[in-house]
Amino acid sequence: MTAAITDRAAARTTVPYASRAPRVVRVSLAGCGTVGASLVGLIRRQQVEFEARHGVRFELASILVRDPAKDRGIAIPRHLFTTSVDDFLSSDADVVVEVIGGFDPAERVVRGALAAGRQVVTANKALIAAHGPALQRQADAHGSSLNFEAAVGGGVPVVRTLRGDLGGHGVRTITGILNGTTNFLLTAITDGVSYSDALADAQAKGFAEADPSRDLQGLDAADKIRILAWLAWGVDPSEQQVLVEPLPRDPEPLARQALQRSGVLKYLAGGVRGADGAVRLWVRPVIVPADHAFARVRDEENAVHIDSDSLGVLRLQGRGAGGNATASAVLGDLLDAARAVVA
Repeated sequence: MTAAITDRAAARTTVPYASRAPRVVRVSLAGCGTVGASLVGLIRRQQVEFEARHGVRFELASILVRDPAKDRGIAIPRHLFTTSVDDFLSSDADVVVEVIGGFDPAERVVRGALAAGRQVVTANKALIAAHGPALQRQADAHGSSLNFEAAVGGGVPVVRTLRGDLGGHGVRTITGILNGTTNFLLTAITDGVSYSDALADAQAKGFAEADPSRDLQGLDAADKIRILAWLAWGVDPSEQQVLVEPLPRDPEPLARQALQRSGVLKYLAGGVRGADGAVRLWVRPVIVPADHAFARVRDEENAVHIDSDSLGVLRLQGRGAGGNATASAVLGDLLDAARAVVA
């Protein structure tokens, strides 16, 4: 059974689809926390536009969750929820969206969907960093697609850029602010807010997890720079070592030191391919000059600078943390997947 993702506001602003009736694209959603619920909300608000511009109408086929009774802040029919991976994968869906995170059951969901020839969208940077090439081969073998823009950079289209626009242009270096949580914290601390208050604010706004250790220890950024290295240079991300320097337990003294040096403290990730072909990756706190572009990247925003042989330096910037930023990137991939379904 399916349920249309619609709302009354959309119905009041109906725009006719000029050439034909919209094609229904059924979506199964693994995970309905901050990102998943935000995605459902975005689709509801933009459904009429999707029908008018893209000729597709999204319907929910199934939602995999750990706790069906949890309040998700949005009305969703209860019959759509399941706690069974097998039942979830057996649903009649064209596209499977995985935003549940971690490895289990996320890996079972993604592999099962690809094996069934379904289009897959995931925001799971840990899964892609560990198994991206193998999952891509599985997608290719079954005539499916693996879409993971939301795994790196939130709303910054760096995955799409490296997979397409920069192909063949010889990427030399990648440097960026790849973790919105730490950038939010460092912005607040630079503005004079205490670390404890900044963290509490980030958690209240949904920019930091209850346990932000992966962000603060650089593990989240390390997964992301491994993925970008795979896309830029074709290396297996699971085999890449990343030199990681965590943020100090108390970053306030280092942030004050940066100001005294007319700089700004940022938590950066980077990669370079040397003349010998070796790829070197790193994550560390860096004091950047106050007039540097990274110094102006504030709050939960991410930014990536890609230096290539023929295009020079390409700069991308946008929101990198929070449910809406990630859900927007997922939605872009979902539209791409839907176009593949209706083609």
